[in-house]
Amino acid sequence: MIGNVAPQFELPAVLPDGKTAVIRLKQKMEAKKWLVLFFYPRDFSTVCPTELNDLADRIDEVRELDAEVVAISTDSLLSHADWQKIPREHNGIQHISYPLASDFTGNVSQAYGVLDSKSYTSVRATIIVNPQGEICYYLMHADLVGRDTSELLRVLEALQTGEACGVNWHPGDELLPKEDASS
Repeated sequence: MIGNVAPQFELPAVLPDGKTAVIRLKQKMEAKKWLVLFFYPRDFSTVCPTELNDLADRIDEVRELDAEVVAISTDSLLSHADWQKIPREHNGIQHISYPLASDFTGNVSQAYGVLDSKSYTSVRATIIVNPQGEICYYLMHADLVGRDTSELLRVLEALQTGEACGVNWHPGDELLPKEDASS
């Protein structure tokens, strides 16, 4: 999938203010921003609110990198809206700062290769789409392991350099010489 054009989608979503809207990949790409697709298995689960809330707490850092986030699961809009009303201390995601899209049919998750056909849920996956609409990062985690927002930010910034970045690279570090990019 890396290097391929991201599959188009049109999904209903609950926005941070609780209103609903349709999220379209085409519209997001017209904004010429980076897009983080944050697929997750289930609302009202154990691991999901920890990573969704951590990402929400750091959304300003994501936006400083000229990127937007759309969280996607196969749960319904009603489920998303109900979950947004629950305080964080009760395993909720109250005050989430990005849209939660409903892929109720599973078609978008399937198009992106992240649909678990046994449970009919999205797997825990992060996909970064560059402003040209190409997938440039694709990572899946086991259901029981949450994602690290710091690593997402590091990878997003590394991708934006357009250069080779070593394993321990962090913003401000030297980039690898051109001839080492394939090593």
